[in-house]
Formats: sequence, C-alpha cells, structure tokens
Amino acid sequence: MEAFYDGTLEGFFALLDDALEQEHIPDKIRRVQPVPQEGDATPSLFSEEELGLPVVAQGPEKERKSRRAMERLRACSETAFQDCLQAWMSDEPIELDIIQYAIRLLKAAESTAAGDRPGTAGTELTERIRIDRSWGPCERVLRASQRYLRELDRLLGLLRFKPTKEGFLLARCEPDTFALPGLAEPLRRRFGTTAWAVQDEKRCLVLSCDGLGEPELAAYDPKQSPFSPPEGLVPDEFEALWQDYYQIINIETRKNPELRKRLMPQRYWKYLPELKAPQ
Repeated sequence: MEAFYDGTLEGFFALLDDALEQEHIPDKIRRVQPVPQEGDATPSLFSEEELGLPVVAQGPEKERKSRRAMERLRACSETAFQDCLQAWMSDEPIELDIIQYAIRLLKAAESTAAGDRPGTAGTELTERIRIDRSWGPCERVLRASQRYLRELDRLLGLLRFKPTKEGFLLARCEPDTFALPGLAEPLRRRFGTTAWAVQDEKRCLVLSCDGLGEPELAAYDPKQSPFSPPEGLVPDEFEALWQDYYQIINIETRKNPELRKRLMPQRYWKYLPELKAPQ
C-alpha cells in the first residue's frame, strides 16, 4: 500500500498516527501537494476518488493526529522522538524507515506496559531497540539524525552575517538539510536583542528574529529577496572585513587544505567571504 502526506512535519506525524491506528506499515510513502479545501478552488465534476487523487490529512484533523503521534512517541522515549524528528529534517527519503522505527519502539513500550517486561527490564528493552544499528531502519534513522546534527553544528560556525537596510544581520546559505528550525534557539541566545536573519536559498525560506520576540520561519519569493543592502555601505565592504580578519589570523606554515575541506566542505564556500579572492 502506498501512503501520501503533504510534505510537512505535522503531515508526516499524522501519517504515523494512521499507521499506528491501522496497525499497518505502508510499502511506500510519497509527498504530494494537498488537494484544495472546498471553496479554495474551482469546483470539479468528479470526486477525489474518481480522479485518483491521494487524500491527505489537513486542518484540525492533521493537527490532532500529529499531536497524538508525537505525544505517544515522546512518552515512549524523548531521545527516540528527537532522533525521528532530526532524521525527518535531514531531507533524506527516510519517512518509511522512521515509521518502522517508531512503531517497533512503541510496540515494545506497549508490551512493557502490559507487564511482559516490567520495571527496569522493559526500559532496557526499549533502549536496546532504540540503538539497535544491526536493524536497517534504526541504522538509517540514526545516521540521518547525525547527519542533520552535523550540518547544524557546521552552520553555527560557518554562517557569515552582514547588515541589511531593514536593520537585520543577515546570513545566506544552501544547507543540504532542513536546518533553519534547529538554528533558532542557538542564534537567539547568541544575538540577544540584535535583529538577525538566516536565508535558506535552496528552499526559499528565511528564519528571522527582531531581537524582541521569538524567531519566525517564513517562505519568500525566489525572484525577490526579503532583505536589501544597507544604504551608504558598498555591498562588498562588510565581506572585505572578513577577508582582512582571515588574512591577519592566517598562519601560512600551518596551512592544511585537506583538513579544511573536511571541516569546511566546499559546498559552503560560496557563502564564505574569507575564501573569495580580495577585489
């Protein structure tokens, strides 16, 4: 059986809730654009079933299902919940593995609650399943989770900010993973009351904080950047400061290109002004 969801995190956990309720794991999972709600589009002469369009949970139903699945998984293991969340945010085609991994954990927890393995023994069983890398889905989920965390850690060190006309410090990037939500709390602590933003040009998303409220994630039109260069400052002037700083602290005798590529992969170089040749 093939299952569908709308590509959002809430939609995915609603799909997990369906799998738990039906006690059936789908053979394949695909992301689709949700069918417009009644009144949002031109009426059709045919039903969704007649058109062969997949029906996905939307609105309050999606929120209810998603919250229920998240609560069940967190009650089973907070660490496992974080592993599943981070694996999904890796942007790998990992949905089926996450569902298999989550259902196996939840069944073990339910078995424990039923008295099959009471006390500490049941907790140890759940923990062994959570880190059982000999099982394919577990190995792939944990590897995807670690990949997401590794890129998050790199971005926190490799984002380069410069001022904008709107009063924000802006960094641009094209991460391989859906990293922006994970940057919110570390950057909020780093910048305090300073307004900042991170622009994901691969997904056309921007994470911004005005320094007063909570960070917010929003989409933008790829044809029109949400931020503009500040007045009175040459666009490359701020990057020149980075280049000067890099040259001053650079130690030629300790140059190690291979190590730099491992710690600072080339896919990030596009947004690192210190690696651009000075004008």
